Amino acid sequence: MKFHKMLLWLLLLWKIPFYVCIYESRIILDNYRKPNNLVYHKYTDTLFFSHTMKSGDDFEIIAYDMQKNATAVLEVPGGYAIAYDKGNDDIYFGGHDGIYKYNYMLEQAEFFGEDKKSIWGMCIGTNFYYIQYPKQQLYVYRDDKFVPVAEAIGIEVDNFLVSKRSDIYYSNKTATFKVDAKTRDTVILSDEVKVRQIADDNNGDVYFCGTGGIYTEYKPNYNFNKIVDIEDVFGLTFDDNNNIIYSDDKAIYRLVPIT
Repeated sequence: MKFHKMLLWLLLLWKIPFYVCIYESRIILDNYRKPNNLVYHKYTDTLFFSHTMKSGDDFEIIAYDMQKNATAVLEVPGGYAIAYDKGNDDIYFGGHDGIYKYNYMLEQAEFFGEDKKSIWGMCIGTNFYYIQYPKQQLYVYRDDKFVPVAEAIGIEVDNFLVSKRSDIYYSNKTATFKVDAKTRDTVILSDEVKVRQIADDNNGDVYFCGTGGIYTEYKPNYNFNKIVDIEDVFGLTFDDNNNIIYSDDKAIYRLVPIT
């Protein structure tokens, strides 16, 4: 396993401007092309992710059992989207022909709904949201069916997250936006970074990854604060110890503090 040291500038609960901490970036898996949409499931110590297949024209979803050091391809045609319903401990996948739900006992994906709809992204909290490709339209589950989100009609959505504080974050080709839960105001957090995934850590703090590295929100000014400087980051999640797990165009890594 290869190791390299990285110097990170991290905000400390927004109370102190910054502190310095040394981390090791440890390879978890390599030889995958642009692994993305990373989701970690702590109860089974399993990392789920999508990646571009060798043919370069489709995607597939991988389940990596960290305890057994074993990978398995899940049968989700064109599998790209992954979401974790923490409240019910359910994992869902999206592909070319709808939404699938993970069966822990059988360790396989089973069809759930939205037949023949291409799923680009999903987010599950109080409500179940998904993004339909190619129009990038946002849908929400209400009254036993998925319906378009009225406030998002006509708005393209590439990434979407509702935080534990009920703030809404979304990004598209134009910028990354935040809808404040209290004021309902929409602000632009960044129109420079191409965001590839929005994720929250175990404390509910929101992170963004994409061109240039990994970012948090600098709340006083409603903009991005870079905490990890990497040319391109394709996916982001957090393990049970709140360590960052991220991917570049070739591999998946874990950032571990050096003691």
